[in-house]
Amino acid sequence: MLRFAILPLLLVSALAHAETLTLGVVLDQNESITDAGTNQRYRAFTREVERAVGQPVRLQYYKSGFSAIKNAKDGTLDMVFGPAQVIANIGKFKFEPILKSNETTAAAFVAGPHYKGTLAAKSGARLGVPDYESLMGGMARSEINSRGLAKADFAEIKFHRMAEAPLYGLKLGRYDLAVASAEEAKTWTAAHGGRIVFTSAAVPLRALSVQPETVAPAAQQKLAASLQKGNSLKLALASATKADFKSVASMLNTTPTSLPGAKVISAAEARGLMAKGVPVYDVRVADEYETAHVPGAISVPYKEGSAKEVGFDPADDQFALNKLPKDKNAPFMMYCDGTICWKSYKSATMAIQAGWKNVYWFRGGFPEWKEAGLPVIARKE
Repeated sequence: MLRFAILPLLLVSALAHAETLTLGVVLDQNESITDAGTNQRYRAFTREVERAVGQPVRLQYYKSGFSAIKNAKDGTLDMVFGPAQVIANIGKFKFEPILKSNETTAAAFVAGPHYKGTLAAKSGARLGVPDYESLMGGMARSEINSRGLAKADFAEIKFHRMAEAPLYGLKLGRYDLAVASAEEAKTWTAAHGGRIVFTSAAVPLRALSVQPETVAPAAQQKLAASLQKGNSLKLALASATKADFKSVASMLNTTPTSLPGAKVISAAEARGLMAKGVPVYDVRVADEYETAHVPGAISVPYKEGSAKEVGFDPADDQFALNKLPKDKNAPFMMYCDGTICWKSYKSATMAIQAGWKNVYWFRGGFPEWKEAGLPVIARKE
């Protein structure tokens, strides 16, 4: 009997001497740090994670997804549990998703009963949207951007901290369009009339991602197996990989699919133009260029401070237009880090506004070039 009593003490002793891991939990828009029930659930969840990985785990709450992404980037987090857009973003910093919720969600644009318009250019619609950093807010911004819409196309775009506020505003006639989850949109239209204008692709509601450099493969396997059997959050979880969040990553902050005054080109078209001597400009930061770039590309970094949206303010950014061809009729192309990188869109926009007539925008950028199996110039380690 004594032997069995000693086992828990040995486990506590082992945890005390192991390195502490930090679990970042990004709260849902409707959750609060000050709520006792929320605290109880996540502290119990943290203990379950701790037992599975065999190391002490410190819980760190985040109301802002942006703050969690920043801390994941600077290396102060070892694990992150949060909404799909956060998990997709931290994938850029070597984090690997290991679990996702079976429950999914999608963003819907809902029109009020008296609004006959659509989500289109110069609609003049008044639009209510959930919090800017929330999953619904991110997917709404993505759809607006991908359609090439700017703030000027709407009479108003207002983001709300309270998730239910946009639909409430729609009910009062405050808005013409509102963004909500597909489930809420269906319920609302059934009760109040109106219609669903557009629904995005479905994404996992929540997920858990880990930093492989600090959470060993064996610990990851034990953690995944343990939480799939059951957890204090009462959330059904399934195995996940980066592939599950590829569409989410491309959905969030995606650039428009067209740019007035420029021709959007593919990797094959870019290669063909380069063979004809058309110059190509890499507008990523210098370190990214030095790590690897398209052969023959000229590095002209775009320093970005403006919002990632159509109608951005160029005054907030810096770009050396004097590095472009002196002849404003001469063709050239821009690229950066793929469809979610706005630097090539913005630099091309600035060039068009400054009078260049033959601008090619390689929207897929360096990721598309590599995926096409085309040669790159890489720094030797």
